[in-house]
Amino acid sequence: MKNKTVAFLLSLLVALGMWLYVVNYISPESEAMFYNIPVVFEGETVLTTERNLMITDISTTTVNMKISGNRSDLNKINSSNIIVKANLSQVYDPGETHLNYTYSFPGDVSQSALTVENKFPSAITITTDVKLTKEVPVKVVYSGSAPEGFITDTENAVLDKNYVTVTGPGSVVDMIDHARIDVDLSAQRETISEHFVYTLCDKDSQPVDAEQIVTDVGEIYLNLSIHRFQEAKLVVNVTYGGGADATNTKVELSTQTIRVSGSEKILEGLKELVVGSVDLSTIETDTVMVFPIALPDGITNLSGVSEVNVTIDFDNLIKKKFTVNNINVINVPEGMEYDLMNEALEVTLRGHAVLMGTLEADDISVVVDLSDKEAGTFTVKATIIIEKSTHSSIGEMGTHSVSVTLSDKSVS
Repeated sequence: MKNKTVAFLLSLLVALGMWLYVVNYISPESEAMFYNIPVVFEGETVLTTERNLMITDISTTTVNMKISGNRSDLNKINSSNIIVKANLSQVYDPGETHLNYTYSFPGDVSQSALTVENKFPSAITITTDVKLTKEVPVKVVYSGSAPEGFITDTENAVLDKNYVTVTGPGSVVDMIDHARIDVDLSAQRETISEHFVYTLCDKDSQPVDAEQIVTDVGEIYLNLSIHRFQEAKLVVNVTYGGGADATNTKVELSTQTIRVSGSEKILEGLKELVVGSVDLSTIETDTVMVFPIALPDGITNLSGVSEVNVTIDFDNLIKKKFTVNNINVINVPEGMEYDLMNEALEVTLRGHAVLMGTLEADDISVVVDLSDKEAGTFTVKATIIIEKSTHSSIGEMGTHSVSVTLSDKSVS
């Protein structure tokens, strides 16, 4: 019984081997389908550089083949080692071109051993267009608005590039009119200084399908000034004197306020702008003084007014000169003596016409203070004293001084 079993198995193995031999070597009519065989495209340099064409569409980049031959040869090939080539140098003009392709089998398979019964598709359709290059302007499109109290200087926005160079299919390049940057100003409280991605658009500002377009830059830098603005009061510092005070003198500015802009931090403490100073004791008659409007760093004048007129109007004030003989010297340093070079001092006073009409030289005295003075000859500021309390509103015009020689008593 054991011998019969062994004989049966040997017969089965022989039969199987004969079947495999017939299938692989005797039967030449075997066939198989091979799918998604990749296509290698050659000659693209000729297409782009010599003929200035570029591919805009390819019907397929893989093919399918039905191949017949001995089973042993068919077993050696697959979709990865079958080589399919299409030569782009066959394309001469823009438009559609049907390219035939070639195929070859691995080196250990004779090219005549296998037959391609069918190939799908039979040819590959290539669509090309003329390659064009041109420059298009950059346009900034603003939406929304900055919060109340802020100003955007869109007229003077600065771009690092005003044009973008685009290269691609002529039919697409011809449609491109500009590169659009979209900027939303809503809630913007600070200057915008950043890079933006742009969109290539047609003349109606509609986006163009730019998938096949190559540009010389991907982003564009924009600097757009955004500042707070406010009204600033113009002020002139007035020093009253020479009989002029707030009751009898008008000091008026031709422009009361100007509009300025700057950062929030700078403007926070800016309530008024001092344009200059006026000492009324040195001004003799009604006059108009002109002061330039100087602004701190970081502040911009939006009003277009660069200077202000300050009008000074005295109300019925007159000036008068008096020769004063009453000169008193005080605080003479110990051990020193003085010699006044002035026997009298001419002083100019101003006040209301009525009061000035009643003032006499005897009502005026001069005080010279020699505190902390040392020996020598020098000029000392004189203090003018008006004795009558009813004439207290009368003031000294300018300043007055006397010449004094101070010497040591022991020397004399």
